[in-house]
Amino acid sequence: MNEGVLLQGGFAAGGRVRFYTDSLTIAVKAEYAEGNHATCLSACAAYGFDLYTVDETGMETFLRTFRPGENELNHCAFLSVYDMIGMPAKETASSGVFYTLNMPCFAEVKKLYIGLMKRSTLKSGKKYVNEKPMIFYGSSITHGAAASHPGNTYEAFISQKYNLNYINLGFAGSARGEREMAQYIAGREMSVFVCDYDHNAANAEHLQATHYSFYEVIREKYTEIPYVMITKPDFRRNPQTNAVRRDIIKASYEKAWENGDRNVYFIDGETFFAGDCCMSCTVDGTHPNDLGFYRMSNIIGKVLAEVMGLR
Repeated sequence: MNEGVLLQGGFAAGGRVRFYTDSLTIAVKAEYAEGNHATCLSACAAYGFDLYTVDETGMETFLRTFRPGENELNHCAFLSVYDMIGMPAKETASSGVFYTLNMPCFAEVKKLYIGLMKRSTLKSGKKYVNEKPMIFYGSSITHGAAASHPGNTYEAFISQKYNLNYINLGFAGSARGEREMAQYIAGREMSVFVCDYDHNAANAEHLQATHYSFYEVIREKYTEIPYVMITKPDFRRNPQTNAVRRDIIKASYEKAWENGDRNVYFIDGETFFAGDCCMSCTVDGTHPNDLGFYRMSNIIGKVLAEVMGLR
């Protein structure tokens, strides 16, 4: 594995805790080992947790974010409390609510404590539709860089809408399609695989050398699960170069199809930001903001819902 993967392998991106409680107060305390607060990251996304309610269908609704204070980043520990007493949600909360707590995108969490009121009820959380998770592998975009908080990555948006379990294997700057990574992923249980590492392939030659072989390693172990290939979303920054990269990925898809694979799918990243405010979907021309991630989730989520029979 490359150094970036080894450094970021302990980051909690995509991690979630689901539970049920009638407590009117929910407290969160965390201790961190490592973290990364790059210039395009918010403290909420890098180190924060966010809390969602889960309805009977499994759809989630945002409540609030737990984040470190200004003087707590270096201490790598914080305590924050969400208190529903006196709020409109009090009556609903007191009868019991399902919750999802999302973990930070760019921090390694050593310890996590969730505090509830004395004598409150605590039960298992809502089950996901898919027992085996979807796995997303890719760049800093997959990782969640530039989302305002953990629940606003494109994978999280999809999970919230369709009640789907997932694993985020985004590695900022370090998803290079190595055979060793493909073998590691092939050793994990999954229901769907999403290949989204276009952005971190150093050049078209690297992408050409790794993309189809990565598919072959996964397919050798998982012969029938949906395999989704995605191209980078910031196509407009360098259309000529990105068209070559897109053609390489589409060629992987077409080769798989020609070889009889009828459960492989191709998504053109150029379509993600089309329409109104298309130039307002990133923080720096590359990394999606919340609007960009939401638009990605609409297109990718529709494909995933269809291949999983949820529509």
